[in-house]
Amino acid sequence: MKFILSIVFCFFFLFIHSQNYLDLVNLSYTNTPNNTFENSDSKTTIEEFALELNFPIKLNDKTVLLTSFYGNKTNLQLDFNTLNESLNVMGLGLGINKTFNEKWSGTFIVFPKLAADKLSFSGDNMQLGFLALITKKRREDLKYKFGVYANTENYGLLVVPIFGLYYLSPNKKFEANLNLPIIADANYKIGDRTWIGMKFDGLGTTYNLTHQNYTNNGAYVSKVSNELVSYFKFQINKSIFLNTKIGYAISRNYEVFETNDKIDWALASIYFGDNRTQLNNRFKDGAIFKIELLYRLHF
Repeated sequence: MKFILSIVFCFFFLFIHSQNYLDLVNLSYTNTPNNTFENSDSKTTIEEFALELNFPIKLNDKTVLLTSFYGNKTNLQLDFNTLNESLNVMGLGLGINKTFNEKWSGTFIVFPKLAADKLSFSGDNMQLGFLALITKKRREDLKYKFGVYANTENYGLLVVPIFGLYYLSPNKKFEANLNLPIIADANYKIGDRTWIGMKFDGLGTTYNLTHQNYTNNGAYVSKVSNELVSYFKFQINKSIFLNTKIGYAISRNYEVFETNDKIDWALASIYFGDNRTQLNNRFKDGAIFKIELLYRLHF
């Protein structure tokens, strides 16, 4: 989002036809301190700054144009014997949310983006993503979702089937929004302006390395991280919310590979034809601390 992207920007759109609100602005800071490399006593801190801006435009009663900007900047060491790297994402989202009838609706979005240590308009830095999500409304408080996300990652094509649901309890205190295997969020309202919750984020990404010392043939970073956090959310006024999170990154890795070292394709976390050779040392899993500032539009 997150220059931002908690990038997890794009997947704000997974919620647009489920919830009764929309986050127009999401500004976040994430820190994971003292991550120890497996083959060294050296440690690295991971910092991420992210920003997400969403601009929905109502075309008619059944069609909404979805536009957005997102970016993030991540600072870390990729190996114990290297200097800090800056991994950056900047992109746009453009699509529509279409209501077909009382029960069925669909969201269709394309995501062109740049992802690299040094952002520039070159072929190796550019990626193209696509999201198609169909929602079936069982009741106002219960909706089922299914679809697919695809992206041209540096290692090859990534395809992620999506299955999910949205549920709001009759007293409107418990809310669950699941878009598995990418994102899952559940929260409970404990006060007039306070919520507690848990969230899972399992979407990775890749970055092109334009400056590196690993190989003469170019390289890229493949980020894999399954992040499980608990959080407190506070409503400052009608539209502004503060979200504080603490959790743990499971099976986290920022792997460096040669540019031409690719896979056949990936289905979610399953990699087909993966005979790649990792060029750096991984660091261990660790704690996550995150704070988010949201500007929310209620329907």
